Amino acid sequence: MITEQNWDSIKWKSRRGMRELDLMLEPFVEKYLPKLSEEVFWEYDEFLNLSDLELVGFLLRRVEPTEPLHIKMVKIILDAHDQELTAN
Repeated sequence: MITEQNWDSIKWKSRRGMRELDLMLEPFVEKYLPKLSEEVFWEYDEFLNLSDLELVGFLLRRVEPTEPLHIKMVKIILDAHDQELTAN
């Protein structure tokens, strides 16, 4: 079960202080993550344990992830980001 405290924690962990990451992660958490499964919520929480450099490499498509969890989360986040861009 995802509690309000879990949501607060995930929102806080998503604020990385790196503009490139914040522009992708904050809208993802606000608009897309609430629509996804609890399993994805916890996978995203684990994904956020990566360093900023790893995250920016994956999300700016500079580095291909090799771990299945990372591949899955990068696809979900980039798909959401692409939807954001086409909606605006």
